Amino acid sequence: MNIDKGGFSNYIGGNTFLEMGFTHILNKKIFLLNEIPEMIYTDEILAMQPIVLNGDLSKIK
Repeated sequence: MNIDKGGFSNYIGGNTFLEMGFTHILNKKIFLLNEIPEMIYTDEILAMQPIVLNGDLSKIK
């Protein structure tokens, strides 16, 4: 879940980023609760094509 943390909006930490990569390798869907944050690894997150829910859990199918 990419919630606000430590003064960063929609924070995605190292562990979450690693789990996203593993999920991507397994060809599973990746869901983000909020928008993709602007971080040093934003391009890598975009390459995994996550589904951004914008806070709406009903979008999970």
